[in-house]
Amino acid sequence: MEEKTEWKFGVAANIVHSHTDEDGNVYYGTKAFTPGTKVYLDGKFWNSKSDDIFVIGRNRFGRFVHERVPVALLENVRTQRIYHPKVLKIMKHLEFLDGWEWWENTIEDKKDTKRFVKEWLGRMKV
Repeated sequence: MEEKTEWKFGVAANIVHSHTDEDGNVYYGTKAFTPGTKVYLDGKFWNSKSDDIFVIGRNRFGRFVHERVPVALLENVRTQRIYHPKVLKIMKHLEFLDGWEWWENTIEDKKDTKRFVKEWLGRMKV
């Protein structure tokens, strides 16, 4: 028997390698994530005027966490299918407990993620 693989459409990004604060101090990654870490954005209800966004990713200790990250520290934003069981479990948990909504695996959800990426990239150019 063929087992169905669970997946969802989502928006992935990477944490920037380094950034400098207003005092000239250089930081690598974020407090929670190492540079280059792949994270999945919770963009369903993201406000394009917001400076932060919630993401799911593997933290510096190797555990998947749900964290708030400044949008300026994200790069390489793209639409992607999410297959990782731990990530999907966290998504389900947040939907159940807090009413968060994530994209599913329909054609409309794929279009929504592409629309989100286009809006994101348009905001970052400004």
